[in-house]
Amino acid sequence: MALNVDQTWVPRFHDQLLLTYQQQGSEIEKYLEPFMVHRDVKGAIDHFERLGNVIANDVIIPFGQTNILNPGHSRRAVTLQSSDAAVLISDENTLRAMVNPQDGYTRTIAYALGRRADKHIIDALLGNAQVATTTNGVLTYANQALPSARKLGTGIAITLTNIIAANESLSKAGAPSGAGQRVMLYSPGQLRDILAITQAASSDFTKNQIHDKGTIDELNWEGFTWEEIADVIKEDATTVLQRMLPLTGTSRACIAFHRGAVGLAVGREISTKIRERPDLNDSIQVRSVMMQEAVRVWEGGVVEIDVLEN
Repeated sequence: MALNVDQTWVPRFHDQLLLTYQQQGSEIEKYLEPFMVHRDVKGAIDHFERLGNVIANDVIIPFGQTNILNPGHSRRAVTLQSSDAAVLISDENTLRAMVNPQDGYTRTIAYALGRRADKHIIDALLGNAQVATTTNGVLTYANQALPSARKLGTGIAITLTNIIAANESLSKAGAPSGAGQRVMLYSPGQLRDILAITQAASSDFTKNQIHDKGTIDELNWEGFTWEEIADVIKEDATTVLQRMLPLTGTSRACIAFHRGAVGLAVGREISTKIRERPDLNDSIQVRSVMMQEAVRVWEGGVVEIDVLEN
């Protein structure tokens, strides 16, 4: 065989476009109470009406004066936010390539909007809530931060102690408990410490067998449904495009919340349009849009746990 036969070797290409590892759509919205999600909202600002607690009176005198209760009324407001994701596909490029990226682009930008929806909810859980107040017929708005008493942890590894403390804090605020009622959002940077908790991993305490699965994601333990929320990472597996759960230094903010603690207003569901752009040499534009925003409705239904990020 000729020594330069390698000159006849040819590269092989494929017509399948592979998507980068990524979260495929919203992971958090499914945990919200259905009545806390307002759909088809028509307007710039939506409101969630709140009713305070009262306790019944004992009747001391059978024919005495009836004591009238006066539960407090208040409301939280949310200003809807439009989001979009769009890419262009030129026939100048597709005619020269084996790959037709249209389907891959469509799925990728839909996933991107799902992650943006999760970011809205995360920011609402931990950030300022918009409080709407009516005084003499005039509606005004102010911000309500998450109280410091709703924050636990000192940047140390997540432990059984601070998980129980978060659960206890929700209970003291009257947040309902039971299957599927409470959720814990954590990042992959807490996984090793969770796996190291004996009560989470040992069959003496739980049937979850998290070491067999390698994760606690979407499992129920210590009164919470656990949901792993990863940052948005570029295909180089190093560059961070978006921090999802806040990270300060080596301290990650995990979130314990009741599913009725946050409201979501949806003015437009995620929708995708694929159309030709005559103004751009007839390139194909793939564009997905949505309009929504979230607001924390009950401070008592949220606990921030600042723990070590490995």
